[in-house]
Amino acid sequence: MPSCPTCALEVADGLQFCPRCGGAMVDPLLGSVLGDRYRVISRIGIGGMGVVYRAQHITLKHDLAVKVLLPEFGGKEEFVRRFEREAESASRLAHPHIIAVTDFGRTAEGLLFLAMEYLDGRSLSSLIREGPLPVDRAVTIVRQMLTALNRAHAAGIVHRDLKPDNIMLIDREGHHDFVKILDFGIAKVTEPEPGREALTQAGVVFGTPEYLSPEQALGDKIDARADLYATGVILFEMLTGHRPFESEDKMRIISMHLSHPVPRMRSLYPAVAVPRTLEDVVMQALEKERENRFASASAFLMALEEAERLSAESGAGPGRSGDGRDITPPPLGTAGSPPFSPRGFARPTAATAPAAVTSDGLVGSAAPTRARRRTLGLAVVGVAAVVAAVVALPKAFHRPAPGARLTRPAPAAGELAARIRAVEGLLANDDLVKARLSLEQLLSENPRSGRVRYLMGRVAFADGRHAEALADYRQAIQLEPGFRGDPVLVEHLGVALGEPKLADTALDLAIDEVGKPAADLLLKVANGNGDLRRRERAARALDELGEGKRVDTVALHIAQLKRAGACEDKKPLVVALGKSDDLRALPVLRAQRQRGGLDGLLGNEPPIGCMKTELADAITRLEGQLPADKRPAPAQPSPSGGHKASARSSFFRGR
Repeated sequence: MPSCPTCALEVADGLQFCPRCGGAMVDPLLGSVLGDRYRVISRIGIGGMGVVYRAQHITLKHDLAVKVLLPEFGGKEEFVRRFEREAESASRLAHPHIIAVTDFGRTAEGLLFLAMEYLDGRSLSSLIREGPLPVDRAVTIVRQMLTALNRAHAAGIVHRDLKPDNIMLIDREGHHDFVKILDFGIAKVTEPEPGREALTQAGVVFGTPEYLSPEQALGDKIDARADLYATGVILFEMLTGHRPFESEDKMRIISMHLSHPVPRMRSLYPAVAVPRTLEDVVMQALEKERENRFASASAFLMALEEAERLSAESGAGPGRSGDGRDITPPPLGTAGSPPFSPRGFARPTAATAPAAVTSDGLVGSAAPTRARRRTLGLAVVGVAAVVAAVVALPKAFHRPAPGARLTRPAPAAGELAARIRAVEGLLANDDLVKARLSLEQLLSENPRSGRVRYLMGRVAFADGRHAEALADYRQAIQLEPGFRGDPVLVEHLGVALGEPKLADTALDLAIDEVGKPAADLLLKVANGNGDLRRRERAARALDELGEGKRVDTVALHIAQLKRAGACEDKKPLVVALGKSDDLRALPVLRAQRQRGGLDGLLGNEPPIGCMKTELADAITRLEGQLPADKRPAPAQPSPSGGHKASARSSFFRGR
């Protein structure tokens, strides 16, 4: 079916004009010359922002692809800047597996265009439509993708829209399935050049729902691990012929990325022969919480390498591609065997997990401990539910030390695991009555299941019964400490901290049970403008967690000084503020001195009598931090007692 060259609307054959925009159905750019050097030969395809043409350089006579921004976007600054960003991003990424952008310009008519290498091949999506790929072929493709991503991430660029449509497979020098990553149109430059404005806005979601990481779906700040999640989805799809989450409803897919556990390939598609060890690597790439994914593209690659070694030792190598072709790309300028030869795979164990080199050159674990799967707080999607009664637990269940290492909750086993999955499905489908009844039954049969209690907390919170939810969450952590780092629990805790009637209960839970995963919430309390007692508790808790340096102690001391009554209570605060060298304290200290002077004039006992020297020294020290023209003039000497007596006399005369 043809599409309008102006607005991209698909229309019936034979129409001369587009029924939406009225534009001519004959593409006016065909046969024209763009930028005085590129003759347009044919149209390749059309996307959300632009049309891609096959063109020829009129002098050099070589073919290339030219992407032209759709006219309706040409007058919109945001789209123009994103089109320019695509040119900038791609031009910074000289890599064999990233499409090369060679030129950028604007025609006399104002059309923006990109010139890039012409690729004669097929998209990965068209290959997947033919069915699951052999293991070796799928991993050969994903290895090339990861080397390209490693280069992009090192340059501070996150693609944000990886999907099979943006992966081209070409033949290069006799090698098949040579990968080219396309379309950096919504790429995020995580390290923009000085003076460059970031295009990403907080809370705005970019990407394709089927390949969207949980943090992208929530509109959170993203990093390179969002691309690794999308890579995991693509690898899952290549191996099974299906994406891990599929639905006609795009919002449903996003919800599944957020709240549904990733299905095991072999249980969902038993006919697909995927080694368990490779499946485990994919599952780690698809962790809901980014901290539990691979730390970098190189770590992902190294995990595959180590998996291959372990698989080879067990004799589980899969062999060549299904059609017998050589699918090994060329060795990219490195000595030794080609980096993408077909191999077998295994999941790295704790003892053999490879190291990952981070952007700052530090070495860390390439395979962090897999924690619990993230589930979406029902309140986030506006789901209502009802709660079950609270069951008291014995005191024998201890919380771990606040700074203790996080562990993931023990997975449910057997029939309980199946029933919990069923409950999660009911919650995701908004069948809340059945979910509540199922949880009540599960709780009666499994009163010491932390996972059941945790789900009860989710239901309670979604129903607006936040106090009950906090009680459930406390018991869930006491039963299973791994839940103290659950992101939904922590998110709900943050909401409760902002509710005056629940703030103390929530703070107790954050300090007593959650500990370090709640550090950011505690910091918000400590550095906020709320109740001073809560601020002090949060600050002490952060200090115990080793996070005390993050607290704004100057602001806290100022609040304490304003609240303090006795001089002895004020004295250490004055000394601390003086030593802070923070000019925010100067007005407060001066106010203390003025108050002492006024009380003295009235004949009252000055409230600063015990700290006159300390107060004067603190003020003098901070005034020394002021610019020279802002410092007060030195006090002029006066006859002993004369100024004070005169002032007091004038004060009483004024009354």
